[in-house]
Amino acid sequence: MLRNRTLLAVSLAVCAAFTGIGMVVPVRVLYAESRGASLAIIGAMASSYLVSNFLFQYPSGWLADRWGRKPVMILSLSAQAVLSAVYLLISDPVLFVILRFAEGAAAAAFLPSARALITDAIPSEKRGEAFGIFSAFFNAGFLLGPALGGLLAATGYASAFIGAVVFRLVAIVLVITMIHVKTRGKQETREEVKPASVKTLFKLPLAGAYILAFGDYLFVGFDISLTALWLHDHLGAPIALIGIAYVVFSIPSIITSPFGGRIADRRRRSTLILVFGLLQVPLYIIYGLANSVLLVIALFGVHGVVYSLAQPAVDAHVASSSFAGARARIQGLYSAFGLAGGFVGASGSSLLYGLSFRLPLPAIGLVFGICVLVGGIMIRISEARRKTPARADKRDGEQEVITTSRGQLLPEKIE
Repeated sequence: MLRNRTLLAVSLAVCAAFTGIGMVVPVRVLYAESRGASLAIIGAMASSYLVSNFLFQYPSGWLADRWGRKPVMILSLSAQAVLSAVYLLISDPVLFVILRFAEGAAAAAFLPSARALITDAIPSEKRGEAFGIFSAFFNAGFLLGPALGGLLAATGYASAFIGAVVFRLVAIVLVITMIHVKTRGKQETREEVKPASVKTLFKLPLAGAYILAFGDYLFVGFDISLTALWLHDHLGAPIALIGIAYVVFSIPSIITSPFGGRIADRRRRSTLILVFGLLQVPLYIIYGLANSVLLVIALFGVHGVVYSLAQPAVDAHVASSSFAGARARIQGLYSAFGLAGGFVGASGSSLLYGLSFRLPLPAIGLVFGICVLVGGIMIRISEARRKTPARADKRDGEQEVITTSRGQLLPEKIE
């Protein structure tokens, strides 16, 4: 599968980019706290990022469908590199909120374009494996990033932000040199980028995926606002150990994601989503009850495995339910619903955290479980109606791929 140049190039670029992002994950909140940011400001930082990222997801997807995936990725990475450097120039806590808003806008364009490139390049029956590989590289970035950031931060917070800039620049070089896409004329672009109705963008299989994204990102909201404080202030973890916690989550996920992707190509995707999604709920409850950072880190490893067996199925489902001419927009909507969940998670967690540090994670687990049930059942129904995936790429104009009620991929002649 890695012989596919586009998949390899996108995966490497995402790995480099998210290494840069991950480098500041263990230190951003602590850095802001050291500059006088209150809990309210820290919560506002997370919320402003999520709101901005949400607002710019669909416009960025539209731009990628019309202008091209590669230019949008380069623009996004360049802006992220500049904004990471700006952290070192400001000290007013309020400015951190504004900076996070700008970061959200810059980051919005990257993943939808990357996912759309993979969808363009990989046939429907192999997208589970492709997104499993993509997830492995994605998690490798989060393995390297927090570990490097935590170690560098021991010498000073500035080192982590400088490292974040460097890895964004590496990602830009990878995108420019390794991703080669056909240049389309204006007429071809107009023909391909067709208007998509609201009904089409919110058909049953996609609506189910949007609900799953909302539930999944609830923890992301907690993660970017409170995880470092939770581990550091209440469980006594030093900064270096916080970085290791992310590594422990990432290593099993890197190993397991490709296998999860292969399973998603051979089994009913809704089954994987429901089983491995619901298995995460008790983990969130235990997090809230835990008194030992070592127990939490061990559970992170278990969580990484369970998550990596569910997520490739979701990614492949979204890709196969999208259609040519609107793939980046659909990926943008999928991410936007996730970010809405992240905003709810960050805002709600901040309120609950003020009452007790034990409350946010069990609450997230409960809502996440409801989203898995509702979204997974909607996807199950769509599979039973043979509506997922909707249409494969008709590169040769011969076949389209449909899914039976048992999730098997069958070719069907196109008249």
